[in-house]
Amino acid sequence: MTDTTEMTGRTPRLRHIVIGLAGALVVGVAVVVAIGRVAGFTDVRHVLDGADPAWLTCCLVGQVVVFAGYAGALRRSIEFDGGVAIPIWASLRLVLAGFAATQVFAFAGVGGLAINFWVLRRVGLSREAAAIRLIALSTSVYLVFAVIGWVAAALAGFAGAAPAGVTVPWLVGVPAIVLAGRWFTAPRRVAHWTTARSEGLLPRALATGVAATYRVRRSLQTADGRRVFGWAAVYWVGDILSLWAALRAFGAQPGITVVCVAYTTGYLVQSLPIPLIATGGMDAATTFLLHLLGVPLETALVAVVAHRLFAFWLPVVPGSICALTAPRIVRAIPVAASFDRAGLD
Repeated sequence: MTDTTEMTGRTPRLRHIVIGLAGALVVGVAVVVAIGRVAGFTDVRHVLDGADPAWLTCCLVGQVVVFAGYAGALRRSIEFDGGVAIPIWASLRLVLAGFAATQVFAFAGVGGLAINFWVLRRVGLSREAAAIRLIALSTSVYLVFAVIGWVAAALAGFAGAAPAGVTVPWLVGVPAIVLAGRWFTAPRRVAHWTTARSEGLLPRALATGVAATYRVRRSLQTADGRRVFGWAAVYWVGDILSLWAALRAFGAQPGITVVCVAYTTGYLVQSLPIPLIATGGMDAATTFLLHLLGVPLETALVAVVAHRLFAFWLPVVPGSICALTAPRIVRAIPVAASFDRAGLD
């Protein structure tokens, strides 16, 4: 069992939060100004004048759904296979803390993954088992994301609503990744891959990855395990609907399939391990993708910025507070008397 004093040294300090938020603000403003010049500030102002507050309220509701969905996925993932039940309020605070740490610090050793890792250590897992469960949680969440992206690309491609350069990578890449995962996690191969834990860094990393992926495969076969995917779907759908509502708020009426394609493709930019790219990079990519798919550039820009206001700037303040107090949250989580430490049973 871990001591939360170890976690304290890895959580962000107030100065880190301030620096990160300031940097995110600078990047965000730079992106808005750059794209605004291309779109024309007069046109942008005209779009702003026509805002519909009712649809903006839907943006806010969508973000509430987002955090509820990820908190549910986190709780169900930890409970699966003999885990402990994390209190709902604690899970929401941990999700907010992880959001702030990840969004403000896309890399540099401080992030949501680190916070969730220490949560798993707190509830009684060894380092190895905690890593397996954490990777399995992320894999489950992004598997749902990949399915949404693939279905949206297939529908958009069939309808001619998106160019092949956007849809084909999804149509080819997602099945290839799923097939590779199934091959590595075939029951007759799992034991072979996961017995190489002490043979070096790369074999151990491969063993951990295969064990985590096998855990995802097993969770798909049980009702309790599938709940993780259900909550992950709530998470992604909430964010996509929030962006769609922002577009409607400023007069654009793209189909939900187009929004899904632009959102999922733009979201991939956020996965790049570059500080602050989560705000500027994703916003720019999503704006230009929406424009490519038929939304006027000025409308796409305003809608993406409005979505970012609800998706980033409003939750980042309480999230930063939660990140600063993460050790206190973790100490409030009950410790399991016993646990599936191997992660493979």
